[in-house]
Amino acid sequence: MDDLIQEFIAETRETLDALASELVLWEQNPRDSERLDAIFRFVHTVKGSCGFLNLPRFERLSHAAEDVLAQVREGRREASAPLVDAVLAVIDRIGELIVVMETGEALPDSTDADLIAALNRDIAPPLPEPDEEEIAVPETRDLARRQAVVRSIRVPLELIDHLMNGVSDMVLARNEVARCLRDEQNGTTLENAFERLSACIADMRDAIGQTRMQRIERIFSPLPRLVRDLSADLGKQVDLRTSGSNVELDREMIEMIRDPLTHIIRNSIDHGIESPAARRTVGKPETGRLNIAARQSGNQILIEISDDGRGIDTEKLVARALAARIRNASEVTGLSERARLELIFAPGLSTADHVSAISGRGVGMDVVRSNIERIGGSIDLENNPGRGLRVILRVPLTLTIIPCLTVRAGGQEFAMPRSAIREILFDNNSQVRIQQVGGCDLAYIRGECLPYVALETLLGLDVDAEPQTRHRTIVSVNAASDLRYALSVEAVIDHEELVVRPGAPVIMADGLYAGTTLPDNGRPMLLLDPLGLAHRARLNEMPRPVQELEDAAGSTAKIDGGSALLFKELSGELRLIALAAVERVEDVDSNRLAMAAGQVRLSIDGESRAVIGLAARPETPFTKLLHLTDGRVQALYAVDDVIDIVRLPSHVEPAPQPGLIGGVALIGDLQIEVLDVHWIFSMLLGVAPATDRPICHLIGQDDAWTRSILAPLVAAAGYKPVVSRPEDSIEGEAAISIIVGDLPVAPARFAGQVIRLSDTLASANADANTIYRYDRAGLLGRLIAGQQRQSA
Repeated sequence: MDDLIQEFIAETRETLDALASELVLWEQNPRDSERLDAIFRFVHTVKGSCGFLNLPRFERLSHAAEDVLAQVREGRREASAPLVDAVLAVIDRIGELIVVMETGEALPDSTDADLIAALNRDIAPPLPEPDEEEIAVPETRDLARRQAVVRSIRVPLELIDHLMNGVSDMVLARNEVARCLRDEQNGTTLENAFERLSACIADMRDAIGQTRMQRIERIFSPLPRLVRDLSADLGKQVDLRTSGSNVELDREMIEMIRDPLTHIIRNSIDHGIESPAARRTVGKPETGRLNIAARQSGNQILIEISDDGRGIDTEKLVARALAARIRNASEVTGLSERARLELIFAPGLSTADHVSAISGRGVGMDVVRSNIERIGGSIDLENNPGRGLRVILRVPLTLTIIPCLTVRAGGQEFAMPRSAIREILFDNNSQVRIQQVGGCDLAYIRGECLPYVALETLLGLDVDAEPQTRHRTIVSVNAASDLRYALSVEAVIDHEELVVRPGAPVIMADGLYAGTTLPDNGRPMLLLDPLGLAHRARLNEMPRPVQELEDAAGSTAKIDGGSALLFKELSGELRLIALAAVERVEDVDSNRLAMAAGQVRLSIDGESRAVIGLAARPETPFTKLLHLTDGRVQALYAVDDVIDIVRLPSHVEPAPQPGLIGGVALIGDLQIEVLDVHWIFSMLLGVAPATDRPICHLIGQDDAWTRSILAPLVAAAGYKPVVSRPEDSIEGEAAISIIVGDLPVAPARFAGQVIRLSDTLASANADANTIYRYDRAGLLGRLIAGQQRQSA
């Protein structure tokens, strides 16, 4: 019987949040009979289980709610706000009883009668039903439909953790075997067997890792109830719309972002969206709009929370910062609009006019940012005063296995998450200048001033006093969205995917470490926390140089040259490639390269990948490779040496013919060829059949792929690429519009010809206006045809 009760508790707990969400959505559209049936079935199931398990309180509550819902289904009662309030109160009480069953605490029985009486009171006639097209129903699948499609089993989390730890140990063993193979130069037979082992382990790791993944719907499902209750308390009307609820995250990540997301939503409703009267005054609809969207971008999840409220008044923000003595007058003088906006993250700052149960206590966005950055994520703001605010959260998919760099300091080795590292340089680089100003060490890297600290100083380690044959290495660290610094270490050793596990409490309490890991040499290693190092060095208290940012006119982002990696080809020529496409640079043992299928290939991460730029296996002991990525696919490009990182000019002269060279850029007095990253990936992946479909404006997320891969191709065809977000108002007519990715954007919104670039080949045939993102022939064909139509 105990097992049955535990099963009942688990199932009921999982469904409570979803049921509350369904009730709120049903309240918005009482004619949705399918949703009402799903709600009724859940309550009926709970009542039946309670009778079988002899749980009288559950049975009384669920029976009363079932009777009311049955009357609504039969047309004898009508849905209204008081009725939904009463049913929600019963659901809340069932949730409280679930907690009581687990903890053994007692709950007074007298209040149950009040809840049941509230269900049976006379309900006031509802307001006239709006027209069908006026009903805004968020994009949420029916609860019953989801439960019918998804087949699942219940597995204890302890078992999943045990399985994941076991697979992690297998990964570590695989890494150690790989090191032994490299050191002992075994034959190809053993190498092939090892490749098969690697592939099996990778498959097993991914499969078991999926058991830890949960849909972000788990966070989204309670939001309609939260928005409904908060809006009612504040006397506001808010239309909540969610999308991307099928995106999956590690279960630990789900729990870690729940509170920050809830805080941002409360801020949007309390501070952002105006009251109905205020919205009427400025010509807005009385009902405010709150959009929450989630999507996957490479190995990150992007969550966007946007509203159409008043936005952030930066002048008021500066005044509050001065009044609270968070900043002084000299610090805020001359601040750019972006720097003023960043004040919202200052500890103790609140924009609320009075203290309430919801806000005004100065514990807000600084806590949200610190919680997000603690898990390796970031938060960005896009402010449109008078029109709304967009908050963008970027969080990693998982905290279990992450890409890291291993560094040496004080004779010891440490790991650093690669997501926090901008670039790596030697201190003798001509672009680096280190000097002391006012007792603080500063590093000037290409004109950018960064605080400079040595890792040995932060950790209390001894610096080797012996002269070094190699110069010290400087790691440019992005600890937070507004906190960057230069970290000096003895050397960068390697790049690895490491298994991260929680450290001992005494170690984690120091604030400098994010966990422990075990690399392939078998020696335990500590994972450094970049933000914790910054706090130990008190870098967050140092005044930072003000960098004026050019304010964009309107909401449309302009295309600029961006950063590029300058390198030397194996043939000796200097060339450039967009830095956003370069994941890392690695020196690999040339013995790991082999000719296969007419190409030089490298065995890496359980895969065999072609190496671009090599016609035969090199004779040198090591080969330098650029690891390229578009967020989904990886490519390898062989080079002789990496020279520097430079800024591309705003105009790159396009090449006359499509190919590896996309154009020519003038860097100083040198004319240097620029690689076409779009062509590289289109040749690597293969293209879809040629098509004659139209294209235009770049409508989508302002990400690296759109700016560094797609935009140069559009520019080379004679267009001026302009990036716009789906919710932005598009000003002016465009010859062609390109919807980038599988976004829920209606093509009818845009004038002229429209084409959608799909993320996969499978979805490229969804309709006549969809083309695969690497269908280069189809894309160029439509661009050229568009030019011909414009000139006709």
